[in-house]
Amino acid sequence: MSWLLSLFPPAPITWDGIATIAAAILAAGIVVLGFLHERRQRARSRRAEAYAGALQAVSDYLEAPYRVRRRTGTAADRFALTAHVSEIQSRLDFYSAHLALVAPKVLAGYAELVSAAKSEAGPQMSAAWKACPTRRDRDVPLVVAYAHPRADAARSAVLAAMKAHP
Repeated sequence: MSWLLSLFPPAPITWDGIATIAAAILAAGIVVLGFLHERRQRARSRRAEAYAGALQAVSDYLEAPYRVRRRTGTAADRFALTAHVSEIQSRLDFYSAHLALVAPKVLAGYAELVSAAKSEAGPQMSAAWKACPTRRDRDVPLVVAYAHPRADAARSAVLAAMKAHP
């Protein structure tokens, strides 16, 4: 090791040398802070996308009774609708697991939202399947919207929790 030191004879420390070292340390600190900030922003962005997808899956489930009610009655339409509802159920399960990993603080609220949506939209879908299929364009608008007050309240609560946990 001493042979290495002999290659570089000691020189007196000058203010220029101190300034150079300080500038290098400052630059390295700025790079590290920039990296940490970027990493935090990416994590927030990924969480926001997960939140939006999770809420969209619940909205799709709440929309399903309308789609069932407006079906045409064909076998292909029945297959497409059941596949669509099955895909929504799969996304609800996916986002429950995903939120358990990336945002466990909002999982309980999301589970309550999913439970409320299923308890309200499930019976509405069953009733819609029992109704006659849509035959004319004038039958498409429904006179009364499907109510889901429990899901609306749970959505507000989970949205507040998501905002509090960016």
